[in-house]
Amino acid sequence: MKPEKIDEQLKNNLFSANVAVVLSAIETIRVKGNKLYIPVLLDLLNTSPEPDIEKQVIELLGSVKDKEAVNSFIRAIEDSKYQKIRKSVLVACWENGLDFSTFLPVFIDVIINDDWETAFEAFTVVDNFEFIPPLEIIKTSKSKIQNALPLANEQKKYFLNEILKKISE
Repeated sequence: MKPEKIDEQLKNNLFSANVAVVLSAIETIRVKGNKLYIPVLLDLLNTSPEPDIEKQVIELLGSVKDKEAVNSFIRAIEDSKYQKIRKSVLVACWENGLDFSTFLPVFIDVIINDDWETAFEAFTVVDNFEFIPPLEIIKTSKSKIQNALPLANEQKKYFLNEILKKISE
């Protein structure tokens, strides 16, 4: 099996001024599938593209099934350069159904620090976890939640308390 790599022409097409060229490039990635394009697609989404392009990128990210792509999504959530698309990245995370359970503390940080809508999307990812994180991650997460609860508003308290219930079962 030959290693995956990025087709530079396809990558360039993603940033074309011609919407049809961009949409065609997105469709090519959708058909061929290659996790290496995820950071490129996130960069494209971060440029505030045309609504059609934005919609197609978000749909594509929401359909990713390669478990090795998890790190690309987590890096985008943690990277402040993607702050304006964090909510869309989180939506893609719960739509694609990948296992993000070992990154529970990252989602808790988003709930604690981001606006309500983004916090809600992070909560939705956690609420849809199919796997319970390892004990060490649960301990860290409980501590993080306990420290944040006194300062949290009512909505965030709800999210944090629900996560506590989930990881304490």
